[in-house]
Amino acid sequence: MADEDKILVLKDQLVKARESLGLELREVADKLGIDEEKIINWEKGKSEPPLEVLWNLAELYERSTDYFLFQAPALPERLSFRLERQKAMQDLPEEVRRIIVRFDELCRAEAEIEQALQKPRKILFEPIANGCSPQELADKERRRLGLDNQPIRDLHKLLTSQGVRIFMLPIPDIPANELSGLSWWHKAYGPCILVNARNNPGRRSFTIAHEYAHLLRADPPTICALMLDIPEERFAHRFAAFFLMPATDVKRSFVEMVGHYDTTPTDQDLGRLANRYRVSLEAMGRRLEDLELIPEGTTNARISEWEKKPTFYRGRRGPRWQHQLGKEFIELALTAHSKGHISISKLAKYFGQDVRKTMEFIEESSSSGSSKGD
Repeated sequence: MADEDKILVLKDQLVKARESLGLELREVADKLGIDEEKIINWEKGKSEPPLEVLWNLAELYERSTDYFLFQAPALPERLSFRLERQKAMQDLPEEVRRIIVRFDELCRAEAEIEQALQKPRKILFEPIANGCSPQELADKERRRLGLDNQPIRDLHKLLTSQGVRIFMLPIPDIPANELSGLSWWHKAYGPCILVNARNNPGRRSFTIAHEYAHLLRADPPTICALMLDIPEERFAHRFAAFFLMPATDVKRSFVEMVGHYDTTPTDQDLGRLANRYRVSLEAMGRRLEDLELIPEGTTNARISEWEKKPTFYRGRRGPRWQHQLGKEFIELALTAHSKGHISISKLAKYFGQDVRKTMEFIEESSSSGSSKGD
């Protein structure tokens, strides 16, 4: 009976994994160099792939092998694309679909690790009914989080503490559009945010706040391009500006760093302000225009020059992959490995590294921990 259950679960997961990437049976067969009929039989539960083939399928589908052995939720059936009229995963290039699947896999992995360690994530906020304006919602959240009028020093850490899963992965370009982020409230994993790691730090911070607005409003699973001028995006965009750059503090900081309200700020002045709120020059410029601290149109007139200077505050040190996954996930995964809950190969898969580099990282982390303990 146990074997039958395993086959039933396995076939379902094989179908989910393939369909998540929008791959046809023939494509999978060609990529793995196997007969298409075998894949059909595996997906119907008539037989199971050999372990070696299962590893190859896991690599192809951007999943770990245990994804195929236990029941796991599929990706949301539909994603609401804020990109022209695209409505299905198949409308996106395969490289983009792979990033979305990797994001889903990381959220799944994190939830399973938390369960294994008996450290379930607590979600400390709930979606609200529509009706609030962006300003009202931002003010409400800042009060709930005890932020007063001060800048948010580490938005990633703050929202993670509220139960949001956040990962930063490089999303490939789509012609004529730039994908800034993605968010969904997953029925199994809770609120999740994907941020385009290719964007500069200030834009990434703004994207996190933008996607948080979608989660607060319980919007459908959404892929966002921040430049699109439609109601849902305008709301999230304005929420992010109010949430990250509270008016009272921005006005006070402007006087301290720039001068009187009629003073024209230099790029250096704007850079200091952007650094204070952890946003890009563009976001800072548009917020100053909104507060009538600089003339309307200033941002559009100077944005081409600002784009040549994309980073305005010091980022975190360390390899890029660590920044993308986040300190919280990495520490959680290392703990799970040390307690025997996940193998070194699975840990390497989650980290996106080979086994050798992962083992070196474990040794470095252990040495660093020992030094701190000493």
